[in-house]
Amino acid sequence: MTSDTSRRGFLKAATAACAMANFPGLQFPSRQCYAAGFQSPNEQPGIAFIGTGIRFHTYHGKQALKHGPCVAVCDVDSLQAGRALQVAIDHHRTHKRPLVIDAFEDYRRVLDNKDVDVVVIGTVDHWHSRIAIDAMRAGKDVYCEKPVTLTIEEGQQILRVQKETGRVMQVGTQQRTEFSKRFVTAAAMIREQRIGDVAELNICLGGSRNCGPLPKVDPPRTLNWELWQGQCRLKDYRAEPIVRDKSGWGAGFPFGRAHRYYRWFYEYSGGKLTDWGAHHVDIAMWALNKLGDDIGKIRIDPVEVKHPVAFDSEGMPLEEDRFNCAVSFKVKCTFADGIVMYVRDTAPELGFTNGIMFTGKNKSRFLVNRGKLVGTPVEALEAKPLATDAISRLYVDDASGGGQFGKTGYHMTNFMECVKSRKSPASDMQSHHRMLNVCHAINVAMRLNRSVVFDPRTETFGNDALANAFIGREQRKGYEIKA
Repeated sequence: MTSDTSRRGFLKAATAACAMANFPGLQFPSRQCYAAGFQSPNEQPGIAFIGTGIRFHTYHGKQALKHGPCVAVCDVDSLQAGRALQVAIDHHRTHKRPLVIDAFEDYRRVLDNKDVDVVVIGTVDHWHSRIAIDAMRAGKDVYCEKPVTLTIEEGQQILRVQKETGRVMQVGTQQRTEFSKRFVTAAAMIREQRIGDVAELNICLGGSRNCGPLPKVDPPRTLNWELWQGQCRLKDYRAEPIVRDKSGWGAGFPFGRAHRYYRWFYEYSGGKLTDWGAHHVDIAMWALNKLGDDIGKIRIDPVEVKHPVAFDSEGMPLEEDRFNCAVSFKVKCTFADGIVMYVRDTAPELGFTNGIMFTGKNKSRFLVNRGKLVGTPVEALEAKPLATDAISRLYVDDASGGGQFGKTGYHMTNFMECVKSRKSPASDMQSHHRMLNVCHAINVAMRLNRSVVFDPRTETFGNDALANAFIGREQRKGYEIKA
């Protein structure tokens, strides 16, 4: 891996400024911090953040720093690294922690640091797998944003390395532990058959974004575009000259190949299937207890799919000057036991645009999303509550303890508790891999615009050679994932 670090003077200057900020004569003990769950400051993990964009500021930074000091930040965009570094310095100053924090462009420099115990990965999706693998091999525990993988093969590689190293890995699918326990309650209701046998699910993810032609332009001076692309084939940097989203989540960037909008390119992500699908398909399959490899084959039929560009016969986009992920879709997934799961952008006839609607064979149904859990079966909980262990039994190791369960930030707390206990976290990599394989398989069906049959046991599409070609992908020399 190579990078033009000489033109990244900002990072060096920022690190130097951080060092000078340490007041002379004022001594801080190593890792002094006062978070619950650890008996002494020396127990608390040294934390590094690799990828310091939107998720660092909305979740990772504020939640992880409750449990230990920041040792380093890393980003291939020096502007983002500088912003994160300032946040960490301000936090350390307020909490009387050491003010010397490293800042790097190359994540391997982070992993070489023996003071780093925990790595929080918030990079673009196509970097998740390699960094997670390298971090575990370096002896670090890992919290990684979803989706952890870009292909089925990457999940297999991560699981092999996790088994070899024994590291703890938490996936950032917070719906398993937060949002006022709405999703875990919904999952427990399905396990308790509160709507009887499930007949059908409708999962709404919203549609991917669309755009017009994006012009070729020089990348921002702060962004190492070659390094950002990692395993992907080199492409010209493209971006609009204006910023369209001036408010809301992730606002402030122009439509383009990097930063917020990379997720609408199959080269770097999987559109809504690996964005919101990694949350809602996860809860649906978790509730149905279909995260093992013994659930039988799944038939996946694209009912309606609209892409913003044409695709060739091998499922590859024919234009590269605009977003290419599906902007609207309805896909029917039929499990071996007959349960039908529709994954779609929206369901106007059902009256909702985001969330999961479970329907039983007896026509009883309820809806769950981040804002509500509603329906007659939910109302019935008041008279007949869930069993006392209904929620705890959802997890490999009970993650439902403590008064913070269900509140914002608990997912990170659960991870940190597992760093200490060595138990399985709420969003373990094994179940994430099996769920995300289904999301990947849905994307394959949409890109080929035909039915496919996915076998969770073999993690293949049987004898379908064209579909099987998507299980892995060619990786750029020097950036290959090796496991």
